[in-house]
Amino acid sequence: MKSHLIVIVCYIALVSASNLTINDDCVTPCGKPGKCVLVRSCDYALGRLRNPNASFKDSQYLNSSICGNHPDPPHFPLTCCPVLLNPTGCGLIDISKRIVGGELTKLEEHPWAGLLIYDLNGNESNPRLAPRCGGSLINSRYVLTAAHCIVDIPSKWKLEYVRFSEWDAFSNDTCTTISENEKVCRQEYKIEKIIVHPKYDKTVRNKVHDITLLRLAEEVQFGKYVRPICLPFDETIRDMPIDDEDFTVTGWGQTDNQTRSAFQLHVDLIGKKNDVCNEAFSIANVTLEETQICVGGEAGKDSCKGDSGGPLLRFVNTVWYQAGIVSFGNKYCGKQGFPGIYTDVTKYLKWIEEEANQLHCLDDES
Repeated sequence: MKSHLIVIVCYIALVSASNLTINDDCVTPCGKPGKCVLVRSCDYALGRLRNPNASFKDSQYLNSSICGNHPDPPHFPLTCCPVLLNPTGCGLIDISKRIVGGELTKLEEHPWAGLLIYDLNGNESNPRLAPRCGGSLINSRYVLTAAHCIVDIPSKWKLEYVRFSEWDAFSNDTCTTISENEKVCRQEYKIEKIIVHPKYDKTVRNKVHDITLLRLAEEVQFGKYVRPICLPFDETIRDMPIDDEDFTVTGWGQTDNQTRSAFQLHVDLIGKKNDVCNEAFSIANVTLEETQICVGGEAGKDSCKGDSGGPLLRFVNTVWYQAGIVSFGNKYCGKQGFPGIYTDVTKYLKWIEEEANQLHCLDDES
């Protein structure tokens, strides 16, 4: 407790020589982008201030993060609070926009989509590797997926890595020849840390908080066939309606003949009011919360088993944004009147930012 008090006194008492003012852009001591804000507005700084095991290292970090002073008396210091930004070029593809009832997806069409590869035997000496869920790349180190892809699986399954630039998921070949002069190879990344949303409970019928962050063991190299999706940080994107809006879901899940697709598919769907899903799934005692969205319900068009964790996308002004994460739906995919249920990514941006920034900052300090 003594070190905790020292950190607080030292931090609040320090007068900054920086000239930044409130809400200015800044750079944190660990080199990450941030906003110059009051301490009380920065959960990351508050977490360190309130840490009962705060160390001298915490004191150094907090002192170094001071970026200015509030213009009004008593001129409290401002801290450079880390923020999560969309990577440059996210959501862009090199071809124009144009699964159950889905179309074959060109290799570069949704380059943020990834496959979660599991060892179904859970035996290092005799692994049986297979894709069982999807995910989406949101920056060079993090992948978004569904919590149930981590929690609601057989105990012997082990998530091994995330695979990108996949063409034929059933093929043993690691590379695909695109043309005489171009060959595209799978990129596979081990997972360093799994962060399941703390409020997810697999016993709850509506699967609320069905979201997980995967921190990859190394930086992803972006290119034509591997690129991050944009998150809806922009308020105008975040506040767009769901009902009667166009969405796209992509993945390698079951097709309309109940077999898994070797190739990535995508399907265009229409958003619905949550009441539509509540009525459709009332027989199963499922009621959606505001952190979930209802999309689809047209016969023969749906996400399905194996698409779980993959991205629900919306296309705005030539850029793709992730609106949701495939969560669950009717047992029989693509049934008329039964939309799919998705985790609403816009409701978890703060959680994503806090988790990603905390790990990034702590790992990069030395």
